[in-house]
Amino acid sequence: MNKWKSLNSMIVHELRLLLRSKWLLNFTILFFAMAALFYFYGLKSIETDPVEVTYGLESVGTDIDIGTVDPSYFGLEETVVEGEGGGGAADSSVGYNRAISMLMNLSLWIIPIIALILGANSIIADKEGGRLALYRTYQMPYIFYLLSKFIALSLSLIISLGISYGVVGVGISLFGEPMENSFLMTFLLLNVFLVILFSALSLIIGSISVTRMQGLSLALFAWSLLVFVYEFVIFSVIDLVPYAQKLNSVLVMVLLNPIESIRVWSIEKLNADYIFGPEFLIISEWGASGMLTNIILITFALMIVIAILVSNQVMKWRG
Repeated sequence: MNKWKSLNSMIVHELRLLLRSKWLLNFTILFFAMAALFYFYGLKSIETDPVEVTYGLESVGTDIDIGTVDPSYFGLEETVVEGEGGGGAADSSVGYNRAISMLMNLSLWIIPIIALILGANSIIADKEGGRLALYRTYQMPYIFYLLSKFIALSLSLIISLGISYGVVGVGISLFGEPMENSFLMTFLLLNVFLVILFSALSLIIGSISVTRMQGLSLALFAWSLLVFVYEFVIFSVIDLVPYAQKLNSVLVMVLLNPIESIRVWSIEKLNADYIFGPEFLIISEWGASGMLTNIILITFALMIVIAILVSNQVMKWRG
């Protein structure tokens, strides 16, 4: 019981340190600026790009004889086409959705590196400042130390995102038009998933690194691998897989990368999974049954547990 009380005290202490950090304040301002900028950009884009979006066969622009085959079988769904000059309410709603879509893509790039750098530097600072050596004298398990870092970092980043996006959201609701709940909820959950997962992955980098420069290098390497290089790895590996196993192999490799998993999940939640093509109708089927969300949540939980256990083992070896 005393150990759990100590864990609560450690979480509160770490949370206070992070909330006082100038880095976190700068990131909060950055999130606020991005949300406001992209929202107004989304509204301005309506003036130059009228609201007329079609999906499926009609968007091809050519006559295609589909016979008696139902286009929905290939993941193509009929959508309502909004004409030009649809009105201020419709334009504001579409502008907001465009802004959210751009923020989603940007979050997939920015939040991982922010979480990796903050989490790794938090542990490295304790190593350089002697606080970790002091912690060893209390004969507390390293797992409590890592849990306090993980929980505090996740909460601080979620608070930062909540404040910045919350202020913009309140402003939009007061002076703008109502937004679509599906877009908003998907966007918020996407950010929460990114924060929690990469806060856990930052523990591994922090436990391995000895200096801040080493931690920064490893964080940038992990970020570039997961965000940019991983797609090329999939394309290279999938060519070596027998044709009968290609689909399952692609799905497994997507689940192994949290960024790709979150991207696929968000696309399915926004009912845009037709972009994957008819070969990946299984994603639409999993999404309709709720299986996709369950599988992704299970893989996320495993990633977090593995990251904490690996970090704990590395800390023991280096201790």
